[in-house]
Amino acid sequence: MSDKRFEGFDDQLKDLRPEVKEKALELASGYLGDGTDASLALKKGIAEAELWFLDSEG
Repeated sequence: MSDKRFEGFDDQLKDLRPEVKEKALELASGYLGDGTDASLALKKGIAEAELWFLDSEG
């Protein structure tokens, strides 16, 4: 899943596992819909996606 709204943030996404990256973009897109700034939305999305991944591994 590639989202053009986050094209300038490749550095934040490059080291993520593919499933975490996809989940982060999905979550961040939802935050954008709520009016959150793209940078903050992506940071929140990444943090939540990493927690989601760790929970799913446990």
